[in-house]
Amino acid sequence: MQSKEAVNISEVCQQTGVAAVTLRAWERRYGLIKPKRTPKGHRLYSRADIEQIKQIVSWLNRGVAIGKVAGLLATAEMMPQQPIKAETWLAVQQELWDTLITLKPRSLNPLLDKLNKSMPFVNLCELVYQPLLNQFMARWQRRPLGYQLEQQLWQQCWQRQITIMTLRVEKQKSHGHCWLVNIDKQYAALDYWLFYSLLLQAGIQIHAVNQLEDLNALPRLKKSLDQPLIIFGDHKIATREVNQLMKANALWQQEMIAIGRVAEIHSGAFANMAVDAVRGDASTCWQSARYQAWLARLVPK
Repeated sequence: MQSKEAVNISEVCQQTGVAAVTLRAWERRYGLIKPKRTPKGHRLYSRADIEQIKQIVSWLNRGVAIGKVAGLLATAEMMPQQPIKAETWLAVQQELWDTLITLKPRSLNPLLDKLNKSMPFVNLCELVYQPLLNQFMARWQRRPLGYQLEQQLWQQCWQRQITIMTLRVEKQKSHGHCWLVNIDKQYAALDYWLFYSLLLQAGIQIHAVNQLEDLNALPRLKKSLDQPLIIFGDHKIATREVNQLMKANALWQQEMIAIGRVAEIHSGAFANMAVDAVRGDASTCWQSARYQAWLARLVPK
């Protein structure tokens, strides 16, 4: 008989923030975390397994390569007290930078595939992707020759990642559904792809609307599918668009939230309209207590 404390992979993902694909990769490729199985082959994780997963994440955060973690766990190595090794993640950022700048999609796609399976996505955002995006933005603002090719390649690679993650989510038990509407018009905000990925890695099925130009159309989404609404934006919007969001908020009420730098730019207006809003980059918004409380209230676990 299985212990009552044993939980399935879906519950482990919720407790630890580690995606199912990552847990399976750790088990198959590196011999980490070997859960028991039900007669039908489904994984069951004990409390000890969950604690070990958290320990693995701590090692990875400090720059230890995933291939070396098994040896550390086997020797009962104590968790390091020193801070995260920045040079490890700087090397990862540099590899991504070089691959994108030299326009090598055949190398960039496998690199992102490997990274996104290696550890919790929110940690990757914080340690690799967000700092890298800041560097890219600084470069692209200078408009070097061919910078638009770099932007398009980066976007195409992340669209591919979204497709892969979406297919995985559809094969698993869903933890909820939501609308995700990007209101940036000129181009897809780089943080938008990261936040989209964070939702997918959490097992949430998304109905996405990218670069919506007419916010008056938002009520049609409510009529189509009555689901929570996340508004994502990284740029300033016109006063009339702020008012359109206020009308949408009247429809969704506590089931709508604004995410991204748009929440910071229009913080006063959103506060006056009682629009729930969380400011900052993708990982900052995701980890904020306010957003997590919103998500817990509206998305069943």
